[in-house]
Amino acid sequence: MLPRNRVLVRLPILLMMVSLYLFGCQPDEQSLCPVTKPILAKPPADAAVGGTPTEGYYYINQDRSIWASAWWTGQEEIYLRAGEEGNKVGWFRPDGAELKIDGQRIDAESDPLDTHVPCCYPTKFQSTGLYFPTAGCWEITAKAADSEIMFLVWVAP
Repeated sequence: MLPRNRVLVRLPILLMMVSLYLFGCQPDEQSLCPVTKPILAKPPADAAVGGTPTEGYYYINQDRSIWASAWWTGQEEIYLRAGEEGNKVGWFRPDGAELKIDGQRIDAESDPLDTHVPCCYPTKFQSTGLYFPTAGCWEITAKAADSEIMFLVWVAP
């Protein structure tokens, strides 16, 4: 049984796919992924990140306690990629809190997301590696302390 929030995310995708099939349309897979739009914002100042913070694209939760870099946004032909090389993603979370990241593909069956979250980052900043086993539409959920964020991304082959 899927949790209610996951059903609510997947239901519109399923309805769109069935409608397109019934009307004979063959859209590309990426257009069926309701990607979460990142926000252009200046991240929190952090001693682990040298210099003054500059604006960039981030996924930010409602209370602004967790930020995930969306560094690929606005760059032509640059995406998150599936495969063994992985994707480096920087995060900001409550000072020193353990960051737990989960991910699952929502448009097809796949192994889950593999993550590398090194220990011992004592400030807000946390560097991570995200390894997507397949291309497609992925739901990412991260938790740190009492905070949580969820967003959808397209992963290219």
